[in-house]
Amino acid sequence: MAPSTDWDEIKRLAADFQKAQLSSTAQRLSERNCVEIVTKLIELKLIDVIFTTDGKEYLTSQQLIREIKDELYVHGGRINTVDLAKDLNVDLNQINTCVAEIIRGKEVQLVSGYLIAHYYLEKIAREINEKLQLQGQISVGELTLQYDLPAELLQHNVLEKYLGKIIIGKQDPHEPRTFYTEEYIQRTKAKIRGALTGLLKPTPVAVVINHCNMADRLFMTLFDQLNAPGVLTGRQAGALYVPSCYTKSQNDWVMSFYKQNNYLEYDALSRLGISDPKGYVRRTLPNEDLTFLSSCVIGPQIKQQLETALEECILSKSYLDIVSLLPSILSDTDIENVLDSLLKNNAKSTILFANTVFSNHYIENLKQLCMSMTQSKAEALVKSGKYQQFQLERQLSRTSDSTQSSHVDHKAERREERRRKAASGKAGGGSQGRETKTKAVKKHARGKQAAHDSDSDEAPSTIKKAPTTLEIISVDNIETIIKRPLENEGLDDLITPIAEYLQRSLNQTALNIAKETADKLLQDANQNKKQTHSSAQDRINILVNDMKLYEKGLKTFPADQQPQFTKYLLKTLGGDILSEFCKYAANQCNLSVQVDVLTVEQRNKIINDLTEEYMKPLKALNATLSEHNLDLFYQAVDVSLSECGMILKKVDKKKDKLLIQNHREKLISELEICDDPALVLHLAVLAIYTIITQNMLHASGRQVPVIISYLKGQLKEEDFEKLQKYHELVTKFLTASEEDKPALEENLKDDIPSMKKIVQDVKKYK
Repeated sequence: MAPSTDWDEIKRLAADFQKAQLSSTAQRLSERNCVEIVTKLIELKLIDVIFTTDGKEYLTSQQLIREIKDELYVHGGRINTVDLAKDLNVDLNQINTCVAEIIRGKEVQLVSGYLIAHYYLEKIAREINEKLQLQGQISVGELTLQYDLPAELLQHNVLEKYLGKIIIGKQDPHEPRTFYTEEYIQRTKAKIRGALTGLLKPTPVAVVINHCNMADRLFMTLFDQLNAPGVLTGRQAGALYVPSCYTKSQNDWVMSFYKQNNYLEYDALSRLGISDPKGYVRRTLPNEDLTFLSSCVIGPQIKQQLETALEECILSKSYLDIVSLLPSILSDTDIENVLDSLLKNNAKSTILFANTVFSNHYIENLKQLCMSMTQSKAEALVKSGKYQQFQLERQLSRTSDSTQSSHVDHKAERREERRRKAASGKAGGGSQGRETKTKAVKKHARGKQAAHDSDSDEAPSTIKKAPTTLEIISVDNIETIIKRPLENEGLDDLITPIAEYLQRSLNQTALNIAKETADKLLQDANQNKKQTHSSAQDRINILVNDMKLYEKGLKTFPADQQPQFTKYLLKTLGGDILSEFCKYAANQCNLSVQVDVLTVEQRNKIINDLTEEYMKPLKALNATLSEHNLDLFYQAVDVSLSECGMILKKVDKKKDKLLIQNHREKLISELEICDDPALVLHLAVLAIYTIITQNMLHASGRQVPVIISYLKGQLKEEDFEKLQKYHELVTKFLTASEEDKPALEENLKDDIPSMKKIVQDVKKYK
């Protein structure tokens, strides 16, 4: 009966509730009145409520705390306070006030704006344990990214707190933020052992670590626990793992290569992974007599082989190519060091060129091949006069240096000068017995430049210095002779070095031969100087007499026309007279003159090379050639004759007529055989002038028009017109173009017989 009674009670309550809902109250409060009542109660502090954000609802602090806890539970134990304020429709400040009350119980904590309950951390611990068991290792940094929580919270409040309880694993003692399982450690050891066992050559540890996918510190920690078949070169980044099998094969290769070749290359050892090749060789071959070079180390067998080959080279009077007996990998510096050590005890018996050792006998044989050439070139140099000229230049240079030194001494204070000389004299010693190379001094140009220098007032530093050595035998001369024998031996590349070596001794030998030859020639020359003096005097007398005859002829012209004839006379015959003086003075000063006709430059060079007694008068004579004054020229000739110990002989007037007659006949004979139009005109004019005036005339082609004008009143009118016309044709021919020249030349050649006939006619009626 009880259940039916309860059901009736329920029905009655439902009816009462429905009746209450359907009934209306006699008095109702408006929403505004309710708000005013609540506000009044709050002012009277009769109630303590919290407004919602929209202000339509009120709740107490206890109610808000309960709702916050409910929301935290609903969200699994973690919720953001900002999201909480939105969900509960309550101001964030009220939420924060209640949160401060909630976290006092230590079951809930506020972390980075999140409310986190203790059961949420337990949940995380279970998830971390599952992940740890699955992966074998886990790090706090990885979890931080996953759960968006501080690392310290995860490490201390989760991992370390629940380690051994919820989380089954171990914390890395060297890296507290890393956790492993025991199975992972064993699995990693096996992986490392397998990787190291499979290696056959040195491998960077980083490669092994990347291959095994583990941390560097873990590898180093577990490596010490393994009985690995090899060693590590270090514990830092870039370390290598060297397998024992590689070390063994490395040692076997080094020993095998050394036994076969008796040397070891540093680069080859470095390529094998040996970081200190020299130290490794010393440790591996402690009892060997090794020679350490910059690129390799060689054993005693190579040195013994070199010494044996060198002894054989000396005994056989031959040569030895050292490079062929040494390892090809040796650098030039290494080869030089080996040669220095090898030749230390045989320096007097051998000579080194490049990397080839020659016995002294072999080089001496090459020298003997060049002796005939040395003899001939030395004698030829003396005959040409170059050797005597060199000796004179050196003597003049010494004289100039002495003069310069004396000049400086007069200017300097004598006492101070003596002190300086005494101080400098103590620092002698030469080159301590060694041969020293003499630097060649370039010969300075003489001639006009030298004349200019001699006239300048510059300091003594401008005085030219003669070269200290004379090269008679050149390297090229020696190469020509020794080329064939060396090429037959396959030593083409050593021709020049050997020639340069031989050049010094052969040149000295040639100088000795040249000195002996020059001394002999000097004795012979002294005997011939008297004959030279007489012949030079005769030639100068003839030239001076000719000049005076020509001077007499040019004076028949008006005074304003005479300078051009005088200028040409001085330039030609005056230059010839100066040349005769130069050749005589050069002979007296032992200077070589290789040509009979001297140019202006050659005359100036000879004058500047003469001694003072000849140089001064000849310079004065040379200066008169450009002054166009015959009287000054004759005066300078007299002075030069006096300095040379000559005289100007008196001329017989009867002989002058004979000379003029011979000159006339010579001009006519040259005209008869001449076929050049311009030269025919020149010879014809001079011949006609000589026939008419009975005077000699020395003129150039430029003076022909002047002579023709002079002859106008002396010739028949028709002959003069022919001469004038022929002159005009010659002038046109000389200035005509290449196209017009053939026709003019033909006309001129046709008129040549008429020119010759004019000369013959003049000769007849004169």
